[in-house]
Amino acid sequence: MSSGRSSGGFGGRRSFLAEDENARRVVSSSFTSSSSSGFATTISSPRISSTERCKRRGGGGGGERGGHKNRRRRGRSKKSRVVLIQNAGAFTKLIEIPQARAVARGVLLPARYFVDGKRRKESVLVNEMVRVPNEDQNVPLKVAKLIPLSGYDVGEVPFVMQVVSYYRNPLDCGMMKRALEKALEKYPMLAGRLDLQTPGFRNKGVRLTNSGVPFRVVNEPFEDGGARTIDDLPQDFASESRRFLDFAPWIELMLGDAPAFTVKITNLPNNGGSVLGVCMSHAVSDGQGFVEFLITWAEIAKGNLNGNPLGDPIFDRSLLPTSEFEKKEEIERMLEEEQFVGAGSVDTLVNAVKAGRALAPDFLRFPAGNRSMIKISKENIDKIKSASNASNENEALSAHAWLQLSKLSGLPTGSDFQHVTVVSARGGSKGLPPMYFGNACVGVKTGALKIGECGDDIAKARDLIKPGLRKMLKDRSKYLMLTESAFRAGVNAYDWDCLAFMSGEMCWCNNLVEIYKKLYELDFGSGTPELALPPELNDIVQINTSRPTEPGMPAGENGVEMFVNMPPSVMERVNANVEVLNGARY
Repeated sequence: MSSGRSSGGFGGRRSFLAEDENARRVVSSSFTSSSSSGFATTISSPRISSTERCKRRGGGGGGERGGHKNRRRRGRSKKSRVVLIQNAGAFTKLIEIPQARAVARGVLLPARYFVDGKRRKESVLVNEMVRVPNEDQNVPLKVAKLIPLSGYDVGEVPFVMQVVSYYRNPLDCGMMKRALEKALEKYPMLAGRLDLQTPGFRNKGVRLTNSGVPFRVVNEPFEDGGARTIDDLPQDFASESRRFLDFAPWIELMLGDAPAFTVKITNLPNNGGSVLGVCMSHAVSDGQGFVEFLITWAEIAKGNLNGNPLGDPIFDRSLLPTSEFEKKEEIERMLEEEQFVGAGSVDTLVNAVKAGRALAPDFLRFPAGNRSMIKISKENIDKIKSASNASNENEALSAHAWLQLSKLSGLPTGSDFQHVTVVSARGGSKGLPPMYFGNACVGVKTGALKIGECGDDIAKARDLIKPGLRKMLKDRSKYLMLTESAFRAGVNAYDWDCLAFMSGEMCWCNNLVEIYKKLYELDFGSGTPELALPPELNDIVQINTSRPTEPGMPAGENGVEMFVNMPPSVMERVNANVEVLNGARY
């Protein structure tokens, strides 16, 4: 659940690196929505093919760039190398215009109906706003204290993260509500509202209005679906899973009319358990921060008033690495030097819609229920590691997904098929603090192959990807710096092929195994969840820990679950090749 922004080439001038000791970061997988924010809403161009994209760039891009410092793509004129600035951040810029805000509010009624259509049969037991205790409530937006967001945060405004967890033992809603009040003392911005109306990224942030977090408890009869117990509920995110969420349309969040965090607890019939559904705006944090907040809340619910064992959240955006350059022209030159490629807003949106991505209710995601879950057992993981000669599980699974999806993509032989890996900048001696609450994860291009280049040789695919993975970890500080610089400058440019991503023509791989282990340990006092539904992210490949095999057992005992979410036209081939994707044939 964060943006798909990433850094460019692996060389570059030393001045690009943030040397300040305050700009500390290291690696750890996290939710990433792989978004590309701020696209124009006019659809007028045709979908751009991978062949045409290659022609526009001068035909390069065949191999991994690791070790090739400051290498420019050949065949590009000086003019073509200039980073394009095409309405980056257009949505947030529109919110600065009063007339545009009025139009946006006009579309909220149909958006609300679309999102909330499945709520009509539920019986509401609790419908309250939970606020920071002993503080003024509903402070007017104009006078409330502003907690600034980073440029990267503001770019994530159209995206909303979700978690749905099934608990066989009913949740104590009263205790959870009281614990949430205490948790908000540590996270007051979640009870506030976004303020994006003033031009300039430094003027955008969260106002501490203490307007509150919606907290609803409902009884759900499930008359239409026939569900009676936990075992009858959907085993993956699908359209019917949305009934467990109080989902605010992203337009409403941008306007500052909606909370940054919502809670909905659904009681199943006959005291058969509870479903916890929570949503958080991606503008305030990425998924790693989201999960650490949930841990804080759960610990307080169990009586540990200190909250998260890792400590209190850190909101200080000055910890982010920044470039020495501030002028847009200087940042453009820096990004050009790093081999970023501009992506036109209209082309980007057209490719997304043509591939089957939607604008609502989830911005630029494939429809709920489109993806497939591939279970990869521990035995098959060992087979993949052995066949690929990989040094670790993530390296093996990345090479496996990249190779097999390249063959299932339907792209012509010789077409580019990139691999992008999600990296977090928290932890370690030089990384951001583990409890940094904000967007600190980026997608980084870690390899590129030509369709058909590796045949069935996964070891060759692993050899192509390994240098990029190593370089990504080494230069993670620069990646975050370039990402923040691009957002601050309003530059629509990326290290990876944004048009291919929106078309589902690459392997965007997000390994969430460690994050999901934490979700499966989320105990509010009545036990751990039996299932934590992986959210519908923009990821093309999402790797999660395996769910518990029996109630009360730990997650991860039976390998991983790989979720593949490519265009609907490709998913037919994916679903017909499960035995290839689950590693059984190695």
